[in-house]
Formats: sequence, C-alpha cells, structure tokens
Amino acid sequence: MPVERPLLEIDDLVSLIYSGPMETPPWQRFLSALADRMGARNAALVLRLSRQGIPPLVLWGKPPPLSAPEVRRIHARHAEIGHLDPLRNALDRPGAIFTLDEVVDRVALSSSQFYREVLGPWGLEKQLGMYIAEPGGWEGNIGVINGADDPDFDDDDKAMLRALRPHLEQALAIFARITRNETELQALIDTLDRLTISTLILSGSGKILRANSAAQRMLGAGEVAASSGGRLELVSRAPNKQLQQLIDKALATTAHRDGPAFVEAMRLESPRSQHIGVLVRSLRRASIQTHDSAPAVVVYFAGAGQVQPVERLVTQLFDLTPSEAHLATLLATGSCLGEAAERLRLTENTVRTYCKTILNKVGVRRQTELVRVILRSVAVLG
Repeated sequence: MPVERPLLEIDDLVSLIYSGPMETPPWQRFLSALADRMGARNAALVLRLSRQGIPPLVLWGKPPPLSAPEVRRIHARHAEIGHLDPLRNALDRPGAIFTLDEVVDRVALSSSQFYREVLGPWGLEKQLGMYIAEPGGWEGNIGVINGADDPDFDDDDKAMLRALRPHLEQALAIFARITRNETELQALIDTLDRLTISTLILSGSGKILRANSAAQRMLGAGEVAASSGGRLELVSRAPNKQLQQLIDKALATTAHRDGPAFVEAMRLESPRSQHIGVLVRSLRRASIQTHDSAPAVVVYFAGAGQVQPVERLVTQLFDLTPSEAHLATLLATGSCLGEAAERLRLTENTVRTYCKTILNKVGVRRQTELVRVILRSVAVLG
C-alpha cells in the first residue's frame, strides 16, 4: 500500500488533534470528527495526571444525552469509582487497545457498580479504548462509543486509533506544556493580585497582552492609567511621556537578547495625592520569539494604598524590622524621605538613619537602588 494512502485517510483528523490543545474545551472538534469517521455515536477522551486523588478530565465530542446536573453527578461518581472501570484497568500501558467485550463478560459487566452508576446512564454499551500518555505525567484513554443496537468495533477501528496514537501523544505533551505554563503564570498573577500590585505585560509592539485583576481595576477606574488603542497610557501628560520613554527603552533592550535586562522605576502621583511607584522591566525573549506579538515588557504599579501587604513581604525578604520595612515600602511606593518622616511621625534625621540601616541590610548604596530592588522582589522577579 502506498505511504500516502493511510496518511490521506486521517490527515484532517491529525490537523484537528494538533489544534485541540488550544480549544475550549480541548479536542472537542477532533472527537466529534473521530466519531463521525468511525461511525460511532460519540467519542471521548479521559485525561488524568498520574497522581492519585486528581479527578479525571472527561471530554466529549458530541453533547451527552443527559441534563447538566446529571452529567455533573456521573462525572463525580466516575472520579470516585474510576478504579472499577474494567476497560480502563485493561488499558495499563501506552498503546494498549481493547474493546469492552474483550476485557469483561457482558453478564458480569451489567451487574457491576461501575456499569450501574457510570456506563449505564451514559448508554455506553460498546466501547473501543486506547491508552495514551506523555512524559510529563498526563495519561488517559481515547475511545469511541456505540449503543446496544449498534455494531461492535473491529480490527479496522483499532488500526485507525493506532495510526492516530503518535499524534495524540504528541498533542497531549503540547497540552501538558501549555497547562503547566498557564498554571505557573497564574500562580505569579495570583501572588501579585494578593499584593495588589497592578501588573501589565506588553508585547513587542507595545500593546497590552495581559493585565492582572489589580491592573484591570486600575485601568477601569481611569484615574491613573488607561488603555488607549490597546496601549498603556498614563492620564497625566508629563508622566505619560516619561513612561513611554521607559517602555521604548525596555523594548529596545528586549530586541537584543544577549544584553542585560532593562529595569527602571519612576514616581507618579495620583489624583488622590497618593504616591505610586512604577517599575518597567524588559523580558528576555526565547530565541524563537522574535515577533512583535510576543511578551516583551512588564510594567508594575505599586501605590500607597498597597503598603500593608507589600510590607509583610519586604520584612520576610530582607530581614527588616517592622519599622524598617514600613519605611522601605513607603520609599518604594513613591514617598520621599520628608514625606516618609511625616507619615511615620519621626524626624527626617531619624528617617535618614533608618534608611542607612536599610540600605546596608538590603545590600545597596542608594535610595534609587533600594526602590528598584524592593519593587523587583515583591513583583516575584528577583
């Protein structure tokens, strides 16, 4: 048989497999097309991490013929008694492929708890399943389903799934990488949200790619900054000019991947007379990310109203006393020594003495360096 023939028979399915990780829900179009191609009522993909206690992710090609509450109930029971699934237990190694009737007697199946509570309500009478896995720990079963009056699956159907297996496992590895990166990024975003630090990621063309919750609230209020044509702009003209210059310098630095990162801070006063510290930092691009849509610059805003949560972190990071951490945080969020002395109800000379101690503990020589180190640290960059 010419090599082109089997590839041509599945090429549209292969395309759908590789677009699946970027869909919501993943692989729905592929599963629906697979069911149609194989003459099955439905197709499903059950994914799980190879760790106990994590409920499986069940994906269907076509909408199940059940109400949403019933679907949730069966999914919950599936997570609890999945170890009783005879087909899953038979699919114990990558590439294993069986029909349901090959692994369990029909009489024994119909009397089992798993059939009564999971398979029966779904109408899953005839199944063909195959085990797939990727090195990062994701594993699962891909399968097609028929009803009691439909024909069972045969060797040709198994051959189809086997031909798709390398593509499915490669796409699953891509899905695992995307999921892992999104989880790590969300963890950083959640940290910054808890610190109420407004964080915006800009592309190589200067457009806003992502803004955390604090930044979205800041942009929505429109008192300090706003999004204009997808770009970050400050409301006040003179500070905005300074910010755009910093962003332009950061973008220029990003274009040269081998050089040091650009990190600069500026001070901004809000309409409510609050001082806001702004940090602009270039992001190091991967060698393949040379296009203008890739992340290139991150901008942080830390305001006076955000002192307390940041202060606790500064205390832990630099082994400062509460008073020292309070002063360091005031300086990092835009206050000058005189303003910090007034807020702390201390003399300016006392504040200067505190400041020298803080500089020694943090390991910097100047106040501007102190501001930069603190902002980078609380932004989880250091």
